[in-house]
Amino acid sequence: MATAAQDEQSPSTGAEPTGSPPAPSRAPRIRVGALVSASSALALLVIMFATEWYGVAGVPDPSAVRPAVSTSENAWHGLTVTRWVLLATIVASVGAVVLHASQRRHGNKTDTSLIVAALGALSAVLLVYRVLIVLPAPTRVIDQKLGAFLGLLCSLGIAWGGYEAIREQRARVRAAGATPSHRRRRPHLPTRRSEPE
Repeated sequence: MATAAQDEQSPSTGAEPTGSPPAPSRAPRIRVGALVSASSALALLVIMFATEWYGVAGVPDPSAVRPAVSTSENAWHGLTVTRWVLLATIVASVGAVVLHASQRRHGNKTDTSLIVAALGALSAVLLVYRVLIVLPAPTRVIDQKLGAFLGLLCSLGIAWGGYEAIREQRARVRAAGATPSHRRRRPHLPTRRSEPE
């Protein structure tokens, strides 16, 4: 009888837990593509205002006492239309990282990679046209400066970062779909052993 009482009081070693609680949702990490786009966008913002993009021919003196002096201008003054596309691209790239960082608390993530990639590609195409093919205001602008080529590289970096963010997002979705769902197991109740009295 004492042995039976001990068997009833002691838990069975083969008992399994009633089911582990669901794992908390992981906070979305800021991906490499988004960081590349944001870094390139910040660099483009600095280069737009702090560096020279185009050389501008000076107006000759009517008295011909002194020769015309050529000057230079940055992207904000030289690209009167393209600058707004570049500014929108910068805001979208940096804003995407800020948005993803603010969403780390609740675990949801808004996919902004397509918007960043599209704006980055558009900026790169416009700068290729305005830096390598047709200069803005050809009657006034005479050549390109280092800032124009650096800005073109930054726009390509934004476009590549957006494309890489798209690839990372698709890989994340595939990995989430391939993860098997954990089935909850029924608890294994210990069996009581009865002894003859």
